[in-house]
Amino acid sequence: MMKSIATLAAAFTLSLLPAVMHAQNPPQAAAEPAPNFYHLHFAVEELNAAGQVTNTRTYDEIVRTVTQHDHLYNQQIKTGSRVPIATGSYGSNPATASTQFQYIDLGVNLEVRSVKEEPKSLSFELNASIESIARQTQIAGTNEPVIRQDSWDSLVIVPIGKPTVVFSSDDLDSTGRMQVQVTATRIE
Repeated sequence: MMKSIATLAAAFTLSLLPAVMHAQNPPQAAAEPAPNFYHLHFAVEELNAAGQVTNTRTYDEIVRTVTQHDHLYNQQIKTGSRVPIATGSYGSNPATASTQFQYIDLGVNLEVRSVKEEPKSLSFELNASIESIARQTQIAGTNEPVIRQDSWDSLVIVPIGKPTVVFSSDDLDSTGRMQVQVTATRIE
C-alpha cells in the first residue's frame, strides 16, 4: 500500500513539472515587425474663386512607420527664404542715414511624426506651415509688405495611393483658397 501511494505521489509530482517549468520560463515576446517605408508626395495648391488651381508647389519625402522604440521620430521638409523688412533708419543726415532691417523667414515647413499603418491607409501627425508675402500696403507713406501665413497641425489619415486634401483654408486676400494634398505610396 505504501509503495502505491509513493508511486501515485511521484506520478502527481511529475504531472505538475511541465506547468512549473512553463511558469519559470515565460515564452519569449514576439519580435517587433520591421518598419515599412512610404513615399509622401505633398502638393501645396492655391485655388481661385472658381476652384481652379492657380499655383502648385510640390514636396516629396520618404518616411518610415514607427516602432515601439521610436519615441520622437519625425521628418521635416523646410524650404524658403529669409526676407529683409525695413524697420527704421538711424543717423541725423538723411543722405547718410542707414536703414535697419529685420529678417523674416518665408516659405514652406512640413513636419511628419508618428507614421503608422492602418488597414489600406496611413496615419501620421502633420504640421504644415506656409508663409509668404501677400501684398504691399501703404503705411505712413511707405509700402510695407503684408505677410500671409497658413498653419495647420493635426493627425491625418490618407488612403494608400490616393491624393487626399488634408488641409484647406480661405485666402484672406481674395476669394480663393489654399490647400495641402498628400499622396502616400508604399515602397516595396
